[in-house]
Amino acid sequence: MSPLEIIKTPVARKRFLIGTELTTAGITDSTAQLQANVVLNVWCLACALSGTHLVSRWGRKPTALMSEVLLFTTLFIIGGLTKAYNDNPEGASQSLIYGDVAVMFLFQGFYSVAWTPLLYIYPAEVMNYSIRANGLAMSTLFLNLFACVFVFIMPIGLNNIGWKMYVANGSWDVVIAILIAIFWVETKGKTLEEIDAIFEGHKHSPGLDVEDVYRGEKEIEASVSEKQV
Repeated sequence: MSPLEIIKTPVARKRFLIGTELTTAGITDSTAQLQANVVLNVWCLACALSGTHLVSRWGRKPTALMSEVLLFTTLFIIGGLTKAYNDNPEGASQSLIYGDVAVMFLFQGFYSVAWTPLLYIYPAEVMNYSIRANGLAMSTLFLNLFACVFVFIMPIGLNNIGWKMYVANGSWDVVIAILIAIFWVETKGKTLEEIDAIFEGHKHSPGLDVEDVYRGEKEIEASVSEKQV
C-alpha cells in the first residue's frame, strides 16, 4: 500500500491520528488500538446523531460554544495525563492509561456532537444565495487541506514536544471559543431570508418570520401565500 493511503480520505486521516494519540497514551498493542478505534467510531456516530438534534433544538451558537469549551478542557486534561505517563512509562498504572483514553473518547464525542453536523449546516445558512455554492466549496477545501496538514503536524509535534502539543491545541480552541462568542450569529429556526436580515438589515422577501408563526403571533393567510406562489 502507498503511504498516501493514510491521507486519501478524512476517515483515513482520522484513523491515523487516533492511532498516534493512543500510542502516546500508552496503548501500543495494535489489537488494542484496533478495538479502541472500532468502539470510537461507533461512539462518534452516536454523538453526531445526538448533536444533530441538539443543534436544532438548542441552537447553533450555544452548541458550538459548549463544544469548544469542553474540547479545550479535555485537551488540557489529556495533556496532563499524557505528561504523567511520559514522565514514568514503566511505573504508569493501567488506570492512568485508560483514564487518558477515556478522556480522548470524550474529546471525540464532544467534537462529534457539535462539529460533525455544524460543519455542513452552518456555512450553508450564513452564506447568501450569490456566494453559497462557491463559499461551501472553499469551506470544504480549506477544511480538508487543514486536516491533511494537521495529520502530519500532530505526530511531529508529539514526538518533539509531547504533551505540550495537546496544550497548544487546547489554547487554540480557547481562541476559537472566543471568536464564536463574539462573531457567530444564531440561525436556529430562521429562514434564509431572515438570516439575510441579520447580516444586511432587511429581508429580500415579504414572508412572515418563522418564529412569529411558531409563537402564534402571526398567521399565514392561504390567499396571500397562493398569491406569492
